[in-house]
Amino acid sequence: METPYQLKSKNNCKIKKGVKSEILENIFDEYSLKRNKFDPNKPSPNMFNKKLQHRMNAYYKTLYNSSSSNNKY
Repeated sequence: METPYQLKSKNNCKIKKGVKSEILENIFDEYSLKRNKFDPNKPSPNMFNKKLQHRMNAYYKTLYNSSSSNNKY
């Protein structure tokens, strides 16, 4: 499978002008889609830490409740 980036023949050393402009156009299109989604001033939501904190609170709450109960063995 040969892509425009991997031209193997020595006769085709240069990327054709049409292919090069198509590649650049694709890169610009992809960049324009992604650049509006990133805001460095806005803090990122750290969902993993929030869920972990919730699980740990629930775990320690059940651990405290089970240890403070008056079970006789």
